[in-house]
Amino acid sequence: MFPKPLLTLVDLLQYRANEQPEQIAYYFLSDGETEEISLTYQALDLEARKIAAQLQSLNLSQKQAILLYQPGLELICAFFGCLYADVVAIPAYPPQYNQNLSRLQGIITDSQASVILTTTALLKDCPDPNLSYLISDRLSDYSAHTWRKPKIDSDTLAFIQYTSGSTGSPKGVMLSHGNLLHNSRLIYQGFEHSSQSKVVSWLPPYHDMGLIGGILQPFYGGFPVVLMSPVSFIRKPIRWLQAISRYQATTSGGPNFAYNLCLEKITPQQKATLDLSSWKLAFIGAEPINPKTLDQFAEAFAPCGFRRDAFYPCYGLAEATLFVSGGAKNKPPIIKTLDSQALQQNQVLLASNHSKSQNIVSCGQIYPEQKVMIVDPTKEGSISKPLQDGEIGEIWVSGASVAQGYWKNPEKTKETFQSIIEGQSFLRTGDLGFLQNGKLYVTGRIKDLIIIRGQNYYPQDLEQTVEQCHVAIRLGCCAAFSISEGEEQLAIAAEIKRESIRQLNLEEVLTAIRSAIAQEHGLQIHTILLLKQGSIPKTSSGKIQRHACQNQYQDHNFDLIAHWSIKSSQKTDHLIQWLRSYANEQINSRLMDERRSISPSIVLDFGNQGLLGMQVPTEYGGLGLNHSDTMRILEQLGAIDTTLALFVGLNNILGIRPLLNFGSQNLKKELLPILATGRELAAFALTETGAGSNPQAITTKAVLCQDGWLLQGKKIWSGSAAWAGVINVFVQEPEGISGFIVRKGTSGLRQGPEALTMGMRGMVQNTVYLNDVPVQAEQRLGDAGMGMKVAQDAMMYGRLGIAAACVGGMKRCAQLMLRYSERRTIATGRLLDNPLMLVRLNELTATITAVEVLVKSLAKFLDRGLSVPVEAYTVCKIAAPEFYWQAADHLVQCLGGRGYIETNIAPQILRDARVLRIFEGPTETLKMFLGSRVNNQSEDLKSFFCDILKTPHLYENLINDAKVIQEYYLSAASPFIDPVTAKRWASILIGDLATFAILLAVLMEDSESVQKAYAWTQQQYELKRHQALSRNPLLYTNSFEIISQYESTIGDIEQTLAGEDYELDELLRKSTHKTEAKIVNVISTKTRKVKNNVTEIKTWLINWLSQKLKIPTQHLDPKQSFADYGIDSVIAVELAQDIQEWLALSQEVEATIAWNYPTIEALAQYLSQFSSNPEQPILDQELTEEQLQNSIAQEIIELENWLHR
Repeated sequence: MFPKPLLTLVDLLQYRANEQPEQIAYYFLSDGETEEISLTYQALDLEARKIAAQLQSLNLSQKQAILLYQPGLELICAFFGCLYADVVAIPAYPPQYNQNLSRLQGIITDSQASVILTTTALLKDCPDPNLSYLISDRLSDYSAHTWRKPKIDSDTLAFIQYTSGSTGSPKGVMLSHGNLLHNSRLIYQGFEHSSQSKVVSWLPPYHDMGLIGGILQPFYGGFPVVLMSPVSFIRKPIRWLQAISRYQATTSGGPNFAYNLCLEKITPQQKATLDLSSWKLAFIGAEPINPKTLDQFAEAFAPCGFRRDAFYPCYGLAEATLFVSGGAKNKPPIIKTLDSQALQQNQVLLASNHSKSQNIVSCGQIYPEQKVMIVDPTKEGSISKPLQDGEIGEIWVSGASVAQGYWKNPEKTKETFQSIIEGQSFLRTGDLGFLQNGKLYVTGRIKDLIIIRGQNYYPQDLEQTVEQCHVAIRLGCCAAFSISEGEEQLAIAAEIKRESIRQLNLEEVLTAIRSAIAQEHGLQIHTILLLKQGSIPKTSSGKIQRHACQNQYQDHNFDLIAHWSIKSSQKTDHLIQWLRSYANEQINSRLMDERRSISPSIVLDFGNQGLLGMQVPTEYGGLGLNHSDTMRILEQLGAIDTTLALFVGLNNILGIRPLLNFGSQNLKKELLPILATGRELAAFALTETGAGSNPQAITTKAVLCQDGWLLQGKKIWSGSAAWAGVINVFVQEPEGISGFIVRKGTSGLRQGPEALTMGMRGMVQNTVYLNDVPVQAEQRLGDAGMGMKVAQDAMMYGRLGIAAACVGGMKRCAQLMLRYSERRTIATGRLLDNPLMLVRLNELTATITAVEVLVKSLAKFLDRGLSVPVEAYTVCKIAAPEFYWQAADHLVQCLGGRGYIETNIAPQILRDARVLRIFEGPTETLKMFLGSRVNNQSEDLKSFFCDILKTPHLYENLINDAKVIQEYYLSAASPFIDPVTAKRWASILIGDLATFAILLAVLMEDSESVQKAYAWTQQQYELKRHQALSRNPLLYTNSFEIISQYESTIGDIEQTLAGEDYELDELLRKSTHKTEAKIVNVISTKTRKVKNNVTEIKTWLINWLSQKLKIPTQHLDPKQSFADYGIDSVIAVELAQDIQEWLALSQEVEATIAWNYPTIEALAQYLSQFSSNPEQPILDQELTEEQLQNSIAQEIIELENWLHR
């Protein structure tokens, strides 16, 4: 192939640069599609010499260098630059926003790296400031002339490949130039490549398959490769096949999951655009190969020109450089159907008609330059002997591709690389398999390595993460193992400490495990088993037996405390089908609306079906559904009846969720079985007359008494409270707001009158009176003063549930509009053919898709254990009800006169949809809040865009646009003179913009319907941006004066004629005095004496805040939270310091005092015990830009109150 032997990759690149200087070696699709950049062999040689010369000038020859680059051509240049300088390259994943850096730090430490090569863009994220950095994109071409070729040969270490495993003790595989050239030759021969070949690769360049198979193999063969980022492929799998089609690639492939992803995501319309006839070799490996995947992919893409015999199953591992065995080109894969039970005993028997079977795909033949033996793994040392054909044992490999060992790890190197048979050294792969007729079959693994989607994970790393995520989990008593559910999935078994079982919060532990594994390792858990102490099988020496765990899981033989699984879709499918049938036969929405009551039979039937306890664990009698399936059911309910959707959502989310997540173990045991089956309902009592969306202002309180507390106050608009057996009540305490569970029938608990609502008339909304209601510590939700954490957890999740119900409601509106417009004929023909009707239906389907994708995405993130920021929940509550209301309005308009007839269901849909724009936070209030979060550049929002959604460019666009909008309204061109008012308006506009930015971010995936929704959402974003920066003449108008003049033309009318009398006759009542809510005065004489002191402190705090925040004193409410006024951590520290000086306290006031006592009133009560004739200090600091921006938060409450007037 070459005119003379080439000993190193440096020799090979110089050969290519001389013989093929202008030939393009690498194409990189920066957007995964058409934005193409390229690199010739000559240009690569130049870049390599530039980098190498700089490394040589730093005397780094034979040192180690970490390569931190995004996938692309710069990484390739840096890799060859290291080779040109005799520097050992170590490719590593670059750090991401807020990503845990423990693995990277482990690699840096283990490798003893002397330098990090990276780019200017990534420099700020680099982890170790003590290392030297070489910024490769800052070098000049001139430096290339100073390069000197190093004295290296085939045995010289080229790079270290760190396996995708242990972060605590990472293993670096040492690969020489000779290893790489030899394995490249094997791949070239096995794949039957030629100079006419062409490769497409999306595989990660930090691992063997991507670097050696995707980058070095085309370089070795002298033919081009088209590269793209793995993220580009994962986000839109069609991009992979489009690149193959566009560039007419002959070779491409990946792990089993890649082919499955194409099957799941690529639509028939997209398939029609593909030409895969050039794809001669589709390699598949890196994880267990599923024969079904081969069949399904071949069938699905046959119309595109793909042939089944293009599949090329192969086997390899990093310790053997990459490639060990592979199939025969242009021949279909060989599949054997074997007896499953025999396989578990390491025996190869063809399956009979009556036995359980397992299909095993052959990984191809062994090539002459490589030797593979199957060895009994139980016999070591001199007695190790190869097994016969058809006998299962450990796969051992020998040849020039076998690596030199593990970096700085002689013990592991000896154990893995230096086993001897007949005087020849072999690599022990740890994999089980057998040879038959010269073909290799892989059946399993001896070692505990877990392979998911082609990536290797060491169980001890996963176990350590689990052990550290929650105090209830026993150390050294976790097992991570894989289970087969169509493809390999992760299962976690963890023992719970005996002393923790009584008070165990199951949902908290399960969430902590899912979240920790997702954040630390980027993995989704399929199954979690929480076990009693002593359940994990171990060896006599205390080692965890993970294979025994697998067997016990399959045999259902664990002593379980709880079992969680992501697989609940079958149960959900059944429920949804039941709901559709039930709705047709048993539900009359109009009747319930007229009678203002849900039919009791519906409540009972829903309870029997488990709909009232969807996420309650099965051990408590609930369905144990995950987040995605819960949202699917709420969507279906929303399509049936919005009132029923909210009734079920309220019971599950506002009612049960606080108990499930924050209740004591005894309370859960007592109440969850009752609530989950619908024997009693649960309600949520937070809202008060003067505290709508500002719960910090509630006045209901818990007064300490001998046996606990007495609850005193009044709640309004509490959904289902009159029907509920359990009510979550939130009250003020000295420590802050706290939550308590109150049972029906408790003394002092009285249900007040029902509010006659415009919509949602089937569900009762009533007042709740609390007249010295006794509660005890056992009834507390969470800790004292932590009630808002409990309430916020439920309310944020409730916003997601509302959005899911809105999706169902919008789909129902679309169905009715289409049905009517198809049948209705107007003067111009069918109503459906009217252009306005077509536009409205198209817009409606786009909005439905946008919200549906948002809901599904957030639910999926929650199922993966990821946290969802408050901004995303806020967008759910802004977008979904607004779009639903618009859909309901268009439905009524579409029906014309029929839309105004109550029997045609549209009026009820309209009335029900209207309230969703108000409760749980009005749209206008939430837009201002969201805009304020964007202005303050919330870290949670940044992480959501950049880390979870992988759309940093959209985040940057949003931040830049927000900055422009804010600067405009603070400029001389602004219609507002007052800067605070200007920022209020800017925040509303930016909140509107952020809503569409988040919708855009979740829509960055591939399907025809999503593409239409994406285009519409992008158009809306640009429209909102344009409107925000346009001069609005209405902002310059004094509406107050105009409206004041209306009285002279229409008067000011208030009807006073009495209506019907529903009161019981006075002579028939128990007492002649009407019963009213009684608030007991329990202020003691001692308390009255300090009243003036408390008042003085309140006055001081109000004046301090007024001067600090430039807010008039009359606008400061003592019951309102400091956070609502924009107090940040800096101002809180100043407040604490000034309090200490004013009260002349010798002890230091904690900086967190504003959070511990979150209102002026609560803080004044606390400080009254320390006061000593204070004198108010003079504060005349100017308001800073940051403080001014934070002050916007307090306007949210004022706007809410305005909306409710």
